[in-house]
Amino acid sequence: MPATSRIIRRKIMPSPVPASAVPRPRLEEQLTRLIRHNRVVCVYATAGAGKTTAVAQTVRGLGLPLCWLSVDTTEAATGRLLTYLEAALAVHVPSVAGLIRKALAAGLAHTEVAGMLAEAIGDRELLLVLDNMECLARVPASLAVVEAFLEYAPAGARVVLISRQELAFVRDGISRVAWLPVLGEQDLAFTAEEAAVALSRADFPDVDPEQAVAVTGGWVTGVLFEAWRSADHASGLGGEADPLHGYLATHILAQLSAEERDFLVETALLDEVTPARAEALGVTDAAARMHRLRHKRLPAAWDGLALRCHPRFREYLLARLERLDAETQRARHAAHARLLAGEKHLEEAVEEYLQAGELRAAAAVAEQVIDTVMERADFPVAKHWLDRLAPVRDDEHVRLTGAELMLAISDENYRLGVRIADRLARAGRRDEVAGSSSKLAAMMAWCYLHAGRLEDIRAVLAAGRAGADLDAMRYCMTLLDDVPQPRAGGALSGGPLDALTMRVHYYHGNFPRLLDPPSLPWAVKATESWRLGALLAMGHVDEAATLYRAICAERDPGVWLYSLFSVELLRRLGEPDQAWRALLKGRERLRASGSVMLELLSYVEEAALELRFNRDTTSARAALERVRSHPVGRDYAFVAEQAATWLGLAQLLDGDDRAATECLREAVSSMQRGHRILSLPAAAIYLAEAEWRTGDEERSDRASDLALAAAERQGSNHLLLEALTSFPLVLSRRLDAEPDADSPWHELGRALMSRGVALAGPLAPTIRLTEFGRVAIHVNGREVRPRIKKSYELLAYLAARRQREATKEELVDALFAGRHDDSTGAYLRQALRKLREVLPEDSVRAEGGLIRLSEHVVVGSDSGRLQCLISQAADLRGADRLATLSSALSIASGEYLPDLSSPWVEHRREQLAVLCVDTRCEAAELAFATGDFSRANTLAEEVLTEDPFRESMWRLKMRVADALGDTDRVIATYRGCEQALGQLGTRPASSTRRLLDDLRR
Repeated sequence: MPATSRIIRRKIMPSPVPASAVPRPRLEEQLTRLIRHNRVVCVYATAGAGKTTAVAQTVRGLGLPLCWLSVDTTEAATGRLLTYLEAALAVHVPSVAGLIRKALAAGLAHTEVAGMLAEAIGDRELLLVLDNMECLARVPASLAVVEAFLEYAPAGARVVLISRQELAFVRDGISRVAWLPVLGEQDLAFTAEEAAVALSRADFPDVDPEQAVAVTGGWVTGVLFEAWRSADHASGLGGEADPLHGYLATHILAQLSAEERDFLVETALLDEVTPARAEALGVTDAAARMHRLRHKRLPAAWDGLALRCHPRFREYLLARLERLDAETQRARHAAHARLLAGEKHLEEAVEEYLQAGELRAAAAVAEQVIDTVMERADFPVAKHWLDRLAPVRDDEHVRLTGAELMLAISDENYRLGVRIADRLARAGRRDEVAGSSSKLAAMMAWCYLHAGRLEDIRAVLAAGRAGADLDAMRYCMTLLDDVPQPRAGGALSGGPLDALTMRVHYYHGNFPRLLDPPSLPWAVKATESWRLGALLAMGHVDEAATLYRAICAERDPGVWLYSLFSVELLRRLGEPDQAWRALLKGRERLRASGSVMLELLSYVEEAALELRFNRDTTSARAALERVRSHPVGRDYAFVAEQAATWLGLAQLLDGDDRAATECLREAVSSMQRGHRILSLPAAAIYLAEAEWRTGDEERSDRASDLALAAAERQGSNHLLLEALTSFPLVLSRRLDAEPDADSPWHELGRALMSRGVALAGPLAPTIRLTEFGRVAIHVNGREVRPRIKKSYELLAYLAARRQREATKEELVDALFAGRHDDSTGAYLRQALRKLREVLPEDSVRAEGGLIRLSEHVVVGSDSGRLQCLISQAADLRGADRLATLSSALSIASGEYLPDLSSPWVEHRREQLAVLCVDTRCEAAELAFATGDFSRANTLAEEVLTEDPFRESMWRLKMRVADALGDTDRVIATYRGCEQALGQLGTRPASSTRRLLDDLRR
């Protein structure tokens, strides 16, 4: 097994129960009860209180798979903590192996990765023990990782935290972890009976156990090492401030010879002492001295020739080592560093060399291991090393320079990244670095891209090592040049540059690809900013706003999202003041990053705000001129195209038609050559208007066709409709030339009219019937009101019929309870006349005893949409099916046709109510299957409110309660089921009773 694996193996090995340990049924029962009834249990007590032994004794009898991790100060590096946590869990959950490396490679925050690791446990039951947690008590970043893991740990997992001090799981004043039960000092203290057994086993039968407990307070170490008997018993015992150290000084080291004490102190740096390792530290005659120590009573364990001191004893010995003179300490640390490096414990060796002040040796070893540290995203560790090694680093340390470059990019400090790449170029090492790593080549090119240094980008790409990262950067170059897309362009690798690939998809207008989430959870997180961009571009503004809030709640949103997308989001939400504030605040951050590219995009966004909110073409032109006149403004094709699109709009608004035509032709041509169609629907519509104004009708039609084709490729008409809102005559002219009333242009016309935009030219009217919660009729987006209620019923009945027609006899039977008399006939004629008065001409016809809706009108109803969505859901699975059913249920937000009454309405109301209840049942089961327990419970409760005898929903609520670890609620839900069914004189089915028995086991 490799050396690094041996380190992990020691950390994840459950603490053994010493043979001399005293059985403590009282304590084990108490701790067992806490673990079984709580997801997280804390064991807090001072050093030497027997915390670890008590937990080790208890967990053996729990019958749960045991995962154990003994942390130390090295886990202050959160990436390392995650790696060890994964290793501990992989003992019983092999499927988590490799998750951390892939998630960290995707550039995710460590707290997010911790949550993913917890969720990856799934429905397995296990117990995780985290020992020595006091090592992380003053490291907020590490505690945040543990906190995130605890928050997302599934109900079947139990966690025990062992610490000498209380752990503050608090962020922004509020903890995300619920109240935690604690086993404390008093619980762990020996009773007189337990002390008697302990003293007997320690061969102190003459010691009065009651007196021992009285003097020590039952402190385990105090009793076992008999420190209470010393005449010098006091807090400062043995010259130590810490009581435990005082006990160790007086009752452990005092029994040893000076030579033996020196040996223990001199080898304290070793977690495992062997004769060979001790001599590597410069200790002479190690084997003989260890042989003599074997016969001494020490808080330590022997494994063959190897000596392992108890962690608290070793901690004390290290404190003694720190009292030696500085030169001796440096020598010991240097020797330890050489030993660790020889054993391939490279990260630990670097720290020891730094402790010894041997910077050149530290740099040589750091060069070998810095990549591992960066892959774990332990950036604070890397920064610490680079800062300490700055005086001795040179161009030979290629990997350290690469780490410096990656740190600059992680901080979004592109200016620094360019300086690093330029420094390598001056030293003649840039090509070497690029050729050594696809990732480093891509990183240098990415920094140059932000600076507008195109020739340097091409030089780095030419020298770069082949790989997924370089492929992503070459794909990115399609935003600048009209070059063919590379064969591997657009493929996601699960690495940090997936976000780069996704932003290229965005500017190419490839929205469907952005909305199709990656299969890997870490890739979803890494690319969700660009999914947000796609949602905005497709008009899903509310969904985008929800995603934006979620991203900001979890982590820093990054300069691109913070400085640009947030402005666009607020613009589309119609919040001008907030959008301007976000623009100015974001510009401060992007300027600090040194990104020329983002600064230019910010000026484009400024122009958009000026035109959309203020119609201020002068200010918009001034902002766009800063882009077009910038030395590299035209080098970014995708930026120049957006700027030209907004400039063309400004010119059209100013009546500068010929300039607009020239500008927009250039923009549209560039977009077509480079397949960058993000702004093509808008640019082509503006061009269609400009061409018409300058007298070229044929080119105008071609431009509008191009806009429609681009929208089809984007999978959304939103950007197209947004442009048509500014120039609806483009659409009106197309409608004049379209003989087919069902053409795509007619669909766009109806959509535009629903936005309140008036159109000239023929267009099939759209009638929308609102049926749930209220009754209303909208024609082309405007509400109309027939003067009698029966007209609403008549339209609802016809819309619900497959052929959209009915005989007069059928209408009388349905709407008038079959009363065939003169007054009923007159009432039906009146209802039909009043309906015709508010609908477009010839929308409802009466011919040959039939009343029908005309073919040329588009009629939609709430109930029709509800049934259509439920039918569509049948072809879907999992989360997609649940989302579609949820959309259907959201339509039925109230009673069907309230305040209306007829035999048909009553029957239809009952029919739809049953359909909704059945759909809620299905949605509840789907929500449970996808892990959305809260949604499942809510839906089940809604069903039971309508139909308390749906026993399947009582069973689902029981399963939800069990999944959440709430045994009491399982029983209470079963009793609720009993009471409900008791009203029918029956009892729960045997399947329900069996479920109760299974869940209580």
